Formats: sequence, C-alpha cells, structure tokens
Amino acid sequence: MKRISLAFLLIVFSFLFISTIVAEAAPVGKITRIEGRVDVLKAGQRLVLNVSLGDSVDVGDIYRAKTNSRAEITFFNKNILRIAPATRVQVSQYSDEGNRSNQVIKLDRGKVQAVSGEEFVKKVSSFAEGNKFEVHTPNAVAGIRGSGMTVGFAQMVTGLFFETGKGYFYNPSAPGRVVNVTAGFVSFVVGTGGIPSRPVQGNVSYVGGSGSSSPQAENTTASTGTGNGNLNVQLTSLTSPVTTTSLFTPPPVIPNVFVGAVPSLSGTYNDPFETVNLSLNNVKFYGPTATGTPQSWKADSVTGTYESIWNSPGTNFKGMALSGGGMTANLIITSDLDTGLMSGNWTANIASGNAPTGVGTCTTPFTFSGTAAGTWNGTIVGNTETGVINGSASGVAPSVLTQDPIAAPGILVGSLPVLSGSLGAPSMFIELSNVKFYGPSATAVPQVWLGSVSGSFDPASPLSARVNTPVALISGSNVATFTLNSVNGTAWTGSVTSGSAPDGVGTYPNPVVFSGSSTGTVGASSISGTASGTAK
Repeated sequence: MKRISLAFLLIVFSFLFISTIVAEAAPVGKITRIEGRVDVLKAGQRLVLNVSLGDSVDVGDIYRAKTNSRAEITFFNKNILRIAPATRVQVSQYSDEGNRSNQVIKLDRGKVQAVSGEEFVKKVSSFAEGNKFEVHTPNAVAGIRGSGMTVGFAQMVTGLFFETGKGYFYNPSAPGRVVNVTAGFVSFVVGTGGIPSRPVQGNVSYVGGSGSSSPQAENTTASTGTGNGNLNVQLTSLTSPVTTTSLFTPPPVIPNVFVGAVPSLSGTYNDPFETVNLSLNNVKFYGPTATGTPQSWKADSVTGTYESIWNSPGTNFKGMALSGGGMTANLIITSDLDTGLMSGNWTANIASGNAPTGVGTCTTPFTFSGTAAGTWNGTIVGNTETGVINGSASGVAPSVLTQDPIAAPGILVGSLPVLSGSLGAPSMFIELSNVKFYGPSATAVPQVWLGSVSGSFDPASPLSARVNTPVALISGSNVATFTLNSVNGTAWTGSVTSGSAPDGVGTYPNPVVFSGSSTGTVGASSISGTASGTAK
C-alpha cells in the first residue's frame, strides 16, 4: 500500500512539473527582425538554436547576438525589445492580463532598446504601480513609463538613455535612491553599490554597452560571460572607481559659445495678502556655435521685492509668469516660502521657457527650463512686512519641465453669503462670512479666496473638546466643511475643506471648488479669525 501511494505521488509531482514547464513555455511574442547570427537557449533545454524570423518567444529564453548581429522581439502586448550586437539577454518575466502588464528583461551584457506599445502606455497611465516594463542588469533596474529607452551594461556599469518619454532608474541594492530620467537625458550606475548619477543631457552613443565580443561571447555553448563592450560616459557626473579611465571614453566636449542674452525675465504676483516682484537678470544663452540652438543658460542674478500683510493666514504665492526680450517662462516655487519667518531660503523651477524667435545670433525657436534658488530677508513696519529676494538661476535647452502659466489672481470675481453650521454636544456654532474670490480677471475662474470666521461654544466644556470634529457649513447650494485643528491658549487653527459653489461666484457662472486654512483667537465663549486658500 505504501509503495502504491509513493508511486502515485511521483506521478502527480511529475505531472505538475511538466505542466509548469509547459505553462512557462507559453509564447509571449515573436522575432520580427533578424540580422546576422543570433541564437537562443530555450528554458529547460541544453541545445542552442539559431534564431529565425517569425520564431516564437517564450519566458525564460536567453538570446545572444553575435558581432554585427541584432534582433527585434515584438511581444503580444505590442512592446518591443531591440537587441544590439554582442548582447546577451533573457526574457525573465511576462504577464499581460486585464489592466496589469508586467515585463522584465534581464541584460547580462551588451545593449538593448525597449519601446512601449500603446496598450502598455494606456495601462501605465491608469495604473502606474501595477504595470512595469523593466530592464534588469547586475547592478541596476531601468523602468519605462512610456515611449523608448536604451540600456547598456559592461564591466559593472549600467547606462540609461531615454530617446522619448520618461522612466525611472535605481540600484536594487539601494531601492530607495530612485532617479527619474526624461527624454534626452542619460544616467549611469557604477559598481555593485553605486547609485544613479544625476541625469545630464546626452544621446544614445553615451550608453554604449555593445562592441567587439570576447572569444567567450562567440562560443556556441551557453555562457554567463560579462562582455567587454565599450561604454561612453560623462566622467564628471559619476563617482567612479580608480580604474574608470581605462574603461570609458569621454564623450565629445560641447563648447559653451555665447549665443545671445535678454536683459531680464521678470514677473509680478498679487493677491489680497501680498505682492511679489522677481527678475532673472541678464539671462545668457550658450550653444555649440554662435548661431546654433542654445543648450544651456544662466542668469547673472535673481533679484526681487515682496510686501506681505503681517499676521496673515499664510502665503498663497506659489509662482509667477515671467516675460522679457520676447521670451516667456514660469517660475514655480518648490520650497515652503513662509515670509512670516522674516528670512529664509527659497528654491524654484523655471518651466515652460519659450523663445519663439530665438535669441541673439540664433533665429531658431527653442524651449528652455532650469532651477533657481536664493534667500529672502524682511523687516516689519506696522502691520506689513517688506523685504528683498536674491538668488541665482540656470538651466538647459530644450526644456525638460512644463507647467501651466501661473496667473496673478488679484481681481475680485465675486463673494458668497454666510455659510454656517453647528455641532451638537459639545455644542459649537461656526460662521464663514464675507468670502471673497479673486482671479486673473472678473470673469475668469477664481484662484484664491479669503473670508472671516466667527462662532460660539458652550464654555461648560473646553474648546479643545471640539478639535478634529468637522462642522458642515451650508448656505443654499453652497457648502464647505470647517474643522478645528488645534487650540493653544487663546489661539486656534483650523481648516476649510470640501468647499463647493456649484452655481459659481459673482461674474463667474461655472462651478467652483475651494479649500484652505484658518486661524484666530479664543474668547470666553467665542472664537474669531480669518480664513483663506485656493480655488479652482
């Protein structure tokens, strides 16, 4: 009886093993291009086969392209993998079901180009975390979010270049150090513990990874060699081992020839609480020749002034539209610019730069973007803080950052009547009144709002008993939610969320949503203060 059971179990396990092999060998794509000598080692087999046009591709297949040889795989989800000469690559993972598509290519040496199909782009746009198309090397993971990338690996260096679209790059030994790479930029991971270098402008020739194969790579038996292809790299952007100079050939140096300049790119921001003026001064553009399209830019300085109402609920300033010399751009604050501190540091992106008629001796239109940073310092006179802003700015062309223009919302669009509501036990009554909305014009969608907060509460229990308890405010079809966030002695802070004016406000007839923060003081049985925020 024991022998029969054992034999039965062996039969079952054998069946399951065979079923697994069959499942793993299910075709996932086809060879759609072949040049020269390319072979494949199928999963579970020891015989190396020559690859032919139209051959099926299975998970686990290991492909090797010889010198001056290449192949193209088109997967059933329309993603494409192009294999360069002297490359060894494996189709490691593939699944494509419903809204999920997961694909991993293992690159042992050489270079591949990965291009996403429309189906994958649609899926990753809706479910970014549930979809991946990645190329894994021994020291890096490169993932595509759309369009195309080229990945090269040689002598423990992985290079990544995005022809179009964007993606991510990291070393699996340090998964928290992820670098985002966009079209026209390259990044590298050097060594087993290296992290991705700061992306810099480049082209596909920087990536390298394929070239003359070693004798081992030409062997017709299965191999796990690491290859010896040449890899071009910008050495200044890497933390490299001592032997780096013998491994890489630096790319051609692009001379910084002055092309032209504009005296300033400046703008003004206004809202009911503050006014900010900024100027990028003497913005110079540089390129490969005096008449060529610029590739970099730098401002001699960034200067400005601001005036802010002291004790205001907080700054609404997030950026401004800049213009000058026939050019436009947007400055978008990326740090917490709280002028109430009277001094501090600021950082910003310069996005959507556009030079429609060129600059200087270059008459070709171009785009540009970059970063800016500096300090601000202020003094208080009465109820107003005034101060100066200083800093620097520089960047690249063409632009790699885009952002919708930021308007200065200083014109009254309309106001709402009193919104009110109350709590039960412990009781509290709240009014949000005189709510004014401001925008770039009287009929445009509002962008900021401010109002007054007043209320009363039962002094039999402390006001702190109402903290984090939302109060629904209403006036006709207009609604909002007020929440008391903290009480500290005679001061309180709160928030206004889920604000909605479905019939618009004032001269703007379309629905408006709004939210923000509030602050004020506490009396014996009453509270009062102000509220402000953003609208859209």
